[in-house]
Amino acid sequence: MTSLSFVEKAYHFQSIDSTNTFAKSLVCLPVKGICVITADRQTTGRGQRDNTFFSDTDGGLYASIVCPISDIQSHFMYNRAISLAICHAIEGKVSLSLVRIKWPNDIYWSDRKVCGVLLESLPHSARHIVVGLGINVNISHEQFPESISETATSMMIETGVTFDREALLRDICGSFQKYLRLPGAKAHDLYRGRLYGKGRRIVINGQTGTLHDVFEDGRLCLKSDPTMVPISSGIMQFID
Repeated sequence: MTSLSFVEKAYHFQSIDSTNTFAKSLVCLPVKGICVITADRQTTGRGQRDNTFFSDTDGGLYASIVCPISDIQSHFMYNRAISLAICHAIEGKVSLSLVRIKWPNDIYWSDRKVCGVLLESLPHSARHIVVGLGINVNISHEQFPESISETATSMMIETGVTFDREALLRDICGSFQKYLRLPGAKAHDLYRGRLYGKGRRIVINGQTGTLHDVFEDGRLCLKSDPTMVPISSGIMQFID
């Protein structure tokens, strides 16, 4: 990874509790580029709202990217950029257009989760952000625990092909930098074009309505006739 000019430091572990946890412990932080931490497996992978993220198995791509941020309030542009980068990199390997972004932190292949994203601030630096990702790359159906076997998928399951995880990560990192440099409105149009479930009925935070859109600042737009309700966070469930 350090062969990429914008990667200032790279760490790789065969096994670690969580790449995000390690990233948050770093003292030497990137100045202009990024720092990348990868692992073959995570023993205590974390997802949104401190949920566990299944990653204690071989075949996944588990990584955290530490990068400078001018204002932590602009964190959604990093969420948007990494989500677009993951979609772009996956589709570049499979020549399909079936990958969508499920607000706020998941990537779906058709109607199943293929990737999770977790952004976190650093406790000792307000000028950096950790962008974590976990992609089900070369994972067989039998490797998934029963609790998610009907809702998760992998690139290998969908295509029957085994993929080079390092090459995939290199593509993601390169695209991540590209999408960060795009004008906000253009990047957001691309994001909105990949929004999973747009127009479907949902329930979130006890409110029911239609998934109408996502605002440029990252808030969900829930259409609850006759009003449009902005939602900053929450667990979205589809009801149709």
